[in-house]
Amino acid sequence: MLEPLGQILTEEKLITQEELNHCLEYKKLNPGLHLGAILKHHGFINDHQLAECLSKQINWKCFRSQYVPDHAAIEKIGLDYFCRHQIYPLKNGSVIPSFVVSFIDNVEITDYLKSIFGHTGVNFYIGPECDVRNALDLIVLEQNRAKLLVRIESLKSEGIDALASWLNEIINLAIITRSTDIHVEPTGKTTDIRFRIDGICASITCLKPEYIQKLANILLTKCGLRPCDYGIQDGSFFYEFKKMAKTVDVRFAQTPTIHGPRIVLRLLDKERAAIPLESLGFSEHNRKMIDQAIVVPHGLIIITGPTGSGKSTTLSAVLNQIKSISKIILTIEDPVEITHSLIAQVEVNPAQDLTFGKATRSFLRQDPNAILIGEIRDRETAQEAIRAANTGLQIFSTLHTNDPVSAILRLKDLGVDTVNISSCLVAVVSQRLVRKLCPFCKEPFTAVRDKFEAYKAKYLDGDIQSMFRPQGCRRCRNGFLGRTVVGEVLLIDQEIKELIGKNSLGEIYALLRQRGTYKTLIDDAKALIAKGETSIDEAIRVLG
Repeated sequence: MLEPLGQILTEEKLITQEELNHCLEYKKLNPGLHLGAILKHHGFINDHQLAECLSKQINWKCFRSQYVPDHAAIEKIGLDYFCRHQIYPLKNGSVIPSFVVSFIDNVEITDYLKSIFGHTGVNFYIGPECDVRNALDLIVLEQNRAKLLVRIESLKSEGIDALASWLNEIINLAIITRSTDIHVEPTGKTTDIRFRIDGICASITCLKPEYIQKLANILLTKCGLRPCDYGIQDGSFFYEFKKMAKTVDVRFAQTPTIHGPRIVLRLLDKERAAIPLESLGFSEHNRKMIDQAIVVPHGLIIITGPTGSGKSTTLSAVLNQIKSISKIILTIEDPVEITHSLIAQVEVNPAQDLTFGKATRSFLRQDPNAILIGEIRDRETAQEAIRAANTGLQIFSTLHTNDPVSAILRLKDLGVDTVNISSCLVAVVSQRLVRKLCPFCKEPFTAVRDKFEAYKAKYLDGDIQSMFRPQGCRRCRNGFLGRTVVGEVLLIDQEIKELIGKNSLGEIYALLRQRGTYKTLIDDAKALIAKGETSIDEAIRVLG
């Protein structure tokens, strides 16, 4: 008889009995859900912890190696089946068919695979769901990118009547290439379609200029907005991509230009969960400093960086780490991108005069332990954030500044007194996102300092250094696959508080350099380059 999963988790001290009881009550109301999925939904465990415990429960090995697809198995059953059930067909050097499974909640699935491939000749492994999903996504990308491009061009040639089908295929292609945005740009002579992939815009195709209004009408109708209104419009709709078993929240934004409506579609995975803080890519040094900051039970923690630098994702990971049954956490966001259990999330609504500042003031009457303010963008929000932090609450927010000291200057510009800043500011995290080199095709080379310009040489640790550069293959885009974070964390200790209170902000970096332990964004990027995770040119593109 199998040992209950909850018992294993409590024995391993990964969850408390209180957390288990809460999830078991949740399961009574949602009997179709696996207990592991409920525990993950609440943020009590992560994918890797769950996989380890499931492997112990059913006595399967936990898969920790490289995911290599078994194309013969895919051809035999069909990729749709594996995506639907989150099962990875594995080629592991053996003639015995092997599969990596996230959850075992339906014995019919494993029985079916045994009947197809032979009852005694099938290996099963347990794998973290995030790893299985990502590995399956790569197979979908490999198999479907070229087909979708052909289909898109075919539908385009069929004329304006095929525009609705063409739009669906464009969204499908954006999903499998992990694009965050689709840009539809009328230029007068064409309507250009570009995707933003890993922070970089890529040209995909173009349409006849007269198609833009018909396309806008289709999207306006999907959003429940009035067709033929080509002014400033915002809306959203859900899109289901069955091939990858994904439901995507599509955010629509339209603005009028001299050539017609310019449209941006932002794609948000509806099932996207908060990424654990340890999986974001922060260095061990920065992780320890962030952990040190978030255990302080009161005060203000700020994440800084330009638009698209992953600030909201980091805040979401932090919230997921601090939340518990014993805490009340409230958020005000614009918009809510990642939903959390045990957290009350509110969306900014200008039509109802619901702003960051007004929501924060209202939250103080809701008896919270912690508040997330999506962005400090005006005097009112800054004042309310400081006021809330001074009442003994944990406050998390973001600012659009380039480095930690600039965040302090920005708060001053918004009317916050330096005494209040020094009394309640706990930490400032500055971050950027850099593209990761594709692990399948990155190319090693030896860099020589004398052959590099000064702006490149600052990323080298010695006169001669081994590193990697992008090459490009069918799995990646121009040699890059995914992104990771480059970070800089400033903890506000007593000495720095005194400098802020004296308005001696220029002396902060001098003090940090004197200590010799502070790591800047450049230092963090150098470490990533040395480990072969990114390239010098990518670091220069993001950091200069």
